[in-house]
Amino acid sequence: MSYIALYRKYRPRDFDGIVGQDAIVTTLKNQIKTGRIGHAYLFCGMRGTGKTSTARVFAKALNCERGPTVNPCNQCAPCRAINNGSMMDVIEMDAASNRGIDDIRELREKVNFPPSEGKYKVYIIDEVHMLTTEAFNALLKTLEEPPRHVVFILATTEPNKLPATILSRCMRFDFSRVSAGELVRRMKEIAEEMGIEAEERALAQLARSSQGSVRDALSLMDKALAFGGKKILYDDVLNLLGAVNREVLFEISRAVLKKDGGALLSIVDGIATRGRDLFRFSDDLMEHFRDILFASVGADRRLIDVADEEYLEIQRLAESYSREKLLSIIEILKDAANDMKWSSQPRIVLEAAVLKLILPELWEQNHGYISRIQDLEQQMAALQEQVAKIATSPVKEDPAASGATGAASFMGQPQPPEMGATAGYPKGEISDAGSGFSPDSKQAVENRRCGAEAPAEREKNNRDEETFRQLVQAWPEIIEELGKKRKKSLQTFIQTADVRPARLEKGWLYLFGDDVYKEIILSDKHIIEETVKNVTGIDISIKGFEQQKNDESEKKNF
Repeated sequence: MSYIALYRKYRPRDFDGIVGQDAIVTTLKNQIKTGRIGHAYLFCGMRGTGKTSTARVFAKALNCERGPTVNPCNQCAPCRAINNGSMMDVIEMDAASNRGIDDIRELREKVNFPPSEGKYKVYIIDEVHMLTTEAFNALLKTLEEPPRHVVFILATTEPNKLPATILSRCMRFDFSRVSAGELVRRMKEIAEEMGIEAEERALAQLARSSQGSVRDALSLMDKALAFGGKKILYDDVLNLLGAVNREVLFEISRAVLKKDGGALLSIVDGIATRGRDLFRFSDDLMEHFRDILFASVGADRRLIDVADEEYLEIQRLAESYSREKLLSIIEILKDAANDMKWSSQPRIVLEAAVLKLILPELWEQNHGYISRIQDLEQQMAALQEQVAKIATSPVKEDPAASGATGAASFMGQPQPPEMGATAGYPKGEISDAGSGFSPDSKQAVENRRCGAEAPAEREKNNRDEETFRQLVQAWPEIIEELGKKRKKSLQTFIQTADVRPARLEKGWLYLFGDDVYKEIILSDKHIIEETVKNVTGIDISIKGFEQQKNDESEKKNF
């Protein structure tokens, strides 16, 4: 006898064997128990989720000699005939190859004949969305009012392609993807029945690669058995699928935290050298950071489809990553996966992407300046804390002034004129009226107050003027450097708006130019600041724009 594939050999023979569709199974069982059996069903869902298998089990339950029953015996003649695909009353029709109006006309002619072996005639039309518009129209009347002994079961992977007139005549069931845990349990049962030694990690990798399809999972298991004989080992599955060990993904996430670009490139090189599938690797890496993101937001454990020991490590990593950073990483990897499909050098695209994960100045420009905003928020919080401390600390007063004033207030006596705004100054420095300084004494006090500060202030102003002159001289070179850094758009805006330095004050640079591009230029001011430092070595911060006063001031500044 020829070999039978696992997904055919272990096709469900009753409702209990259907994996991952509990709601649908329960509904169909209840309809059989109550006798409220519909005349037309629509089974929708992705490949390998059990649509055709459920249709066959339902047909068996209706035609079993004990039935209709929720537990077909699989021993009577109708059950055995349905299992073998030889029962005349269960007609399976492939709409991909029988899609014309003539095929539907033939179906309509035969549908009126009563069942010859069982109690119901069951028409299972697979890939029903492939029927032509004329065929759908020809089927409408029969589908809406079939004979009492006929049940239609339509199966499709693309229900959106069905006309609304068909959808409205059917009881619809949506088959969901099967979780990796349920697939692993099913493969364990099959392995025990076959006497095969299978590592749980290997089965989990097969389940993840099947993407929720039972048929795909069993096909991959069949492939793994052909590769490893009577054993299914984790390393063998990785070699078979071209996938990488899960530990490699954890190494990458730790290297990103350490900003170790050399380690990241070494990992990518090892993957490429061993002949692993770079496209699968990029998808696995994106899914890995997705799991970390879900852990960081406290998502349900069942949404993170990994082993328990891996889940603990994912939780530890989630504490070290910010949610904004994880979202940016996923965005970068998604863009890289799309670019790899159209690139003749996918490895280079992947290497550039993993380096972006550790160079914030690269991804911040495209992903919202997240780190810069976070740094500013932290600085603002620190400043607010300092201001609060200053506001609550006691104010120190001049002992002589406060003592005199306090004593006068305490005794209830009016304050003498000479103790007003000029209290504490020598009498010779107070005018005869007692209300201010004499011109000579006032100038003397001002000179004494500012005498120590004037040289330092003048020296600082001289430094600012010298720095400003250097900026003015180097400004054309700075604009040219922006073009070399592939910031052509910013360079164009600056040149079009004729943006130039206006003045420099305490390290803050003020610009003037056309206001049309003001917001665009200020949004990239950190790029201008970095370019100024690279060209001149001067560390400045751009404060904003000033209005250009007149030609004379412009000449003076330049």
